[in-house]
Amino acid sequence: MERRAVALGGFGGFNLHGAGVLTALGRLDVMPDLFTVTSGQIVVLASWLRGEDVRSLLLNHKGASGGLLQAWRTAMFGHSGVFRPTIQEHARRWLDVPLSPDAMLERLMPARQYAPVRDPDTVAEVARTLNEAEVGVVFNTYDFRAGEGILHGNPAAKRLMAGEVGLEDITAEAVESALWLYLYGFEEAPGGLIDGAYHRSVILAELHGFDEVTVAAPFPVSWLGPVPRNQLEVENWKIRQWFANSYKAEVARLRRVIELMERGTLNDPAYRIRSLTELPLRRHYGYFDYFTEKEEVFDDALLQALDRFGEPARLCVGAE
Repeated sequence: MERRAVALGGFGGFNLHGAGVLTALGRLDVMPDLFTVTSGQIVVLASWLRGEDVRSLLLNHKGASGGLLQAWRTAMFGHSGVFRPTIQEHARRWLDVPLSPDAMLERLMPARQYAPVRDPDTVAEVARTLNEAEVGVVFNTYDFRAGEGILHGNPAAKRLMAGEVGLEDITAEAVESALWLYLYGFEEAPGGLIDGAYHRSVILAELHGFDEVTVAAPFPVSWLGPVPRNQLEVENWKIRQWFANSYKAEVARLRRVIELMERGTLNDPAYRIRSLTELPLRRHYGYFDYFTEKEEVFDDALLQALDRFGEPARLCVGAE
C-alpha cells in the first residue's frame, strides 16, 4: 500500500501558501498519511484538522493591508493575538542597577523585542488536536545552545515512523516552543527551545519511507526579483537564503535517494520514496511583505495543489 506525505513550511507572512495546499486536499477529499509542519503551519494545520476555513482565518486575523504601513503598525503595536511589543519590560529594566557596559547594551538594544500573547488554552488545544488526529503529524523545535533540532510527533506519526525516526511527544510546551520567534528573547524560551524553522525550514529528510512526497515551500526556490539595490533588499535576500538553503539541502538528499533507488544501488526496504513534488512560492515579494498574509499566495498554492493532486485548475480561484 502506497504511503504519501505532505511537508508544509511556515515563513513570515506566507502561511496562506500552506493553507492553499490544505484547502486543495480538503476539496479533493485527499488525506495523506503524514504531515510535517514548521512554525506557523502548526497552527494552520490544527485549524484545518478541526474543519475550519484556514483561508478566512488567516486573512481575517492578519488584515488586508500591507507594505510599509502594515510593517510600521506591526513594529509599533505588535500582532493582535500573537505578540506585543515589550515596551513596559524595557522601561522597568532601566531601574536595575548597577549598569555595566553589557547591561547598558542590553537596555539600549535588548534581544527581546516582543512577547507572545497566545492564550495558553489555545496552545493546549493545538497540541490536543494534533495528538488526536488520525493522520501523522510531525513538527520541529530547535535547541539553539546545542545547535540541534528536535522532532515532535503524534501517536499516528510514531506508528508510521517506528524504528526510523526518534520523535518526542507533542505537548503544549512543545507547541509554544515551536512558535517561539527569536524576537521573543532567548532566556525566556520555554524549555530552552525555539522555533524549529530557524534550523530546518521544512522537514523533508526523514520522509524517505513514503512513496510520494509533496512539499510546499513558502518561498521561491530561486531569486525571482531584481538584484538587491538597497539594505532592505539585501536583508530580504539574507532572510530568504537562510530559509531556502536548509530546504534545498533536504530536497537534494531525497532526490539523491530516489536516484540511487532507480539505479538499483539502494535496496533497503526502509527507503520507498519514488517521487518528490515541489510546490514553491512563485512570485517575488519584498521585505515588508513578511508582515501580512496575501490572498494571491493562497490562490496560487491552491492552483498548484489542485493540479498536483489531480483536480482541474478551473476549480481554483473564486470557488470559495
